[in-house]
Amino acid sequence: MTTILGIVIALLAIVVATIMDGNSFGALIGPSSLVLVLVGSLGVSMSGFQMDDLKKLPKVIIYSFTGKEPDASATVDTLMEAAEVARKEGVLALESKLEGIEDPFLRNGLQSVVDGVDADTIRDMLEIDIQALDDRHRTGMNIVKAMGGYAPTMGMIGTVVGLINMLGNLSDPAQLGLGMSVALLTTLYGVIFANLVFLPISAKLERLNALEMGQRELAMDGILAIQAGASPRLLVERLESYLIPEARVGHQERSKRKAA
Repeated sequence: MTTILGIVIALLAIVVATIMDGNSFGALIGPSSLVLVLVGSLGVSMSGFQMDDLKKLPKVIIYSFTGKEPDASATVDTLMEAAEVARKEGVLALESKLEGIEDPFLRNGLQSVVDGVDADTIRDMLEIDIQALDDRHRTGMNIVKAMGGYAPTMGMIGTVVGLINMLGNLSDPAQLGLGMSVALLTTLYGVIFANLVFLPISAKLERLNALEMGQRELAMDGILAIQAGASPRLLVERLESYLIPEARVGHQERSKRKAA
């Protein structure tokens, strides 16, 4: 939601400033410039990635608008409950609770604990999973970031082409102003799409990825603590260090919430 709102506010600022200066907004509309910047940026970016990566681009863009921050506090609650079961009923009793865990990373990690896998192997498996997810996310982020880098360049190319065409038609002075306007409009589009669309989306994807990586680090820490036999209270105290201060409520309060 903030991504859409931010882009809209930035575009409104441009529109309002144009109107305040008494200029016509219609002068900022150029279909050919739009095509050159968007299609050109995408085309150049395609040369640096595999087709399978590019097929995921629409989903990546949609995720930047719809992606939500993972609920790390809920993960702490889940791990606390798992630790309580392991402490009272034994590690094997966790198996009956795994079906109710939606997060496959957390579920698979706890399944390894139930299966008696040693701590080093569990850590290696989970770290590989985290790294693989990070690599997949970064591919999408890098494509969008590349488009943000190429868009101003495509805008400059459009401007140079427009100036060449304009200078080749000096016999009609009445067309010079129009030609210059169209030429500079391509540069404007390149700057706008780079700094108001592609780079902000890339930054949003970076933030969502960092939050998800943090949540998985928390989950891995909790899984290993359960494997080591940590008490629910100590586990909560340990895992809440990953949370912002406002979300740190302690084992007793979390237990009350669960019982309510």
